[in-house]
Amino acid sequence: MLHRNSEMNHAEAVAKLVLENVIPGTMIYQLEQSHGECDFELRYLSGATAAVEVTASADQEQLQTIAAIRDEKKGGSSVRVTKCKKSWLIFPAKGARIDRIRAAADERLSRLEKEGIDTFSCVRNWNQECVQNVCRDLNVMSGSVIPTLVTPMIRIALPSGGGAVGASVAIEAGEKEAWKQDNRKKLGAARTSERHLVVYIDPMNGLPWVALTDFEPPSTFPNLPEEITHIWLVGGAEEKNKFVAWRASTNESWNSVRLSTACAGA
Repeated sequence: MLHRNSEMNHAEAVAKLVLENVIPGTMIYQLEQSHGECDFELRYLSGATAAVEVTASADQEQLQTIAAIRDEKKGGSSVRVTKCKKSWLIFPAKGARIDRIRAAADERLSRLEKEGIDTFSCVRNWNQECVQNVCRDLNVMSGSVIPTLVTPMIRIALPSGGGAVGASVAIEAGEKEAWKQDNRKKLGAARTSERHLVVYIDPMNGLPWVALTDFEPPSTFPNLPEEITHIWLVGGAEEKNKFVAWRASTNESWNSVRLSTACAGA
């Protein structure tokens, strides 16, 4: 179980858990941050201290699309139909206009029903004009008829994304956060010889999260600004209560560690 202080957000709680179980020290959360203090003071068993700032790498477009789908005031993920005779599950693209889908999906999908189409994909059905029209008009990736015991309706799934994935995708996401001015400013103001940036990789940030949890990092050094000496990429693994961390510094190439909260005593 992941323990957290009420003052900490989820990313900070994960950072505290991971760092305290990887290195010999204690993460002290800084309640007072009105003057630009970092999120944590890392106190090593030797007595030395280091500054630790925690940030999150998230796909904002993905999060905004999900929020639009879940907006219950606008109907949530369900769309009532008057023209469709069957129930559908459709997968919008990241960044799709969900209000447009709610307004037009019933009419567009009913056209596919008339063509005898029960499942479609913008990739598989690249040569079917009727399918491509639906995918283009609604900005959806795929859809299929689903069984229903009640009145037909359209269900909007959470957006899916794709693309090439490898270790470099996670590293790029972390280094992007390292070069942001707010993180550089806070860590640059710290008077410690070690200044750690912990980047929490949100599971909704699909490709970087897959890279972090499914791959191993390369034996290369990170590209860091002078304000940051150490960088961590952390996130929850697919298995419950397990976490993955990649770490590197100006003097240490990337390496990874996996830990279980049960083993860590959390």
